[in-house]
Amino acid sequence: MDPELIGVTLKMSVENFLETGLRKNLPELPKCHRTSAACSSKSPFKRNTCIQAPQAVLRDRFQIDIGVHPVGVPGLLLERGVHAIVGSSMNSAGTIREKPLRLAFIGMSGAGKTFWTKKLAESGIPATSCDDRIEQKLAPRLAAGGYAGINGVAAWMGWPDSLTYGQRESDYLTEEIHTLDEVLTELEKHREKSLVLDTTGSLIYIGNNLLMRLRRQMTIVYLAASAQEQQLLIERYLNDPKPVLWRGAFQPRPKESPRETVARCYPALIAARRQSYEALAHCTLQVAVLRDGSLDAAEFLKMIQSQIEGTR
Repeated sequence: MDPELIGVTLKMSVENFLETGLRKNLPELPKCHRTSAACSSKSPFKRNTCIQAPQAVLRDRFQIDIGVHPVGVPGLLLERGVHAIVGSSMNSAGTIREKPLRLAFIGMSGAGKTFWTKKLAESGIPATSCDDRIEQKLAPRLAAGGYAGINGVAAWMGWPDSLTYGQRESDYLTEEIHTLDEVLTELEKHREKSLVLDTTGSLIYIGNNLLMRLRRQMTIVYLAASAQEQQLLIERYLNDPKPVLWRGAFQPRPKESPRETVARCYPALIAARRQSYEALAHCTLQVAVLRDGSLDAAEFLKMIQSQIEGTR
């Protein structure tokens, strides 16, 4: 397979939910081509009554060159490790370059990010889980309270109305920032390396610097749940809790149990995040379409390729 490198230019926006106080700890943003609107700032969506803490969202527009390799046979992609979906950049001469396969899955908890990461890993593609790496970084603090595993991280964070939640939410986000920085630094140093990245639902809060680095290094695939599937995500969160950064969206009412508050406010959290996921992603796959148990890794990659080609 000798695919031809095709350059396409997209204007993409990425929203930054990270508080100003945390941005100063991030490394400087590498130089990149930007549009005249790069420094504009406005809120891209209306406030919801359940959403209070920081909702004045900065929207930065960047001009990004993305090199796309068409894929003819996904099976060969898995066998030979050919970079096919999206390259981080295209050289000025427009020459053909073989690049590694790099995919990052984003979306709400329960959307299937971990499932498809494991599915592709079983096909021989290197993979890593942000949740696992964050858990390792938090291990000493978890052990002090007798917690372990990703569910232990959720228990350690507690309900959003607990006295310790605010600090632990901040600690979690700090370790998530460190984790993504480590992953991206490794990819930047070893440009031949393939990777499937299972991100967290809170990825959108890590700041524009890291988000744009991620976008340059990987093809970002948003696994989107429909409005009809929201209840399923809520039930998964309640029955098999994972760490969730509520960012002020959890607003209990008098005499309301935490579970009742989740059921009422979680849809608002999903709605607020959806626009950020869509702005960040190179392509979007509907979760409902992926629920076919017969769908294998090669077919999944073919769906991604089809979506990418549809944006050209």
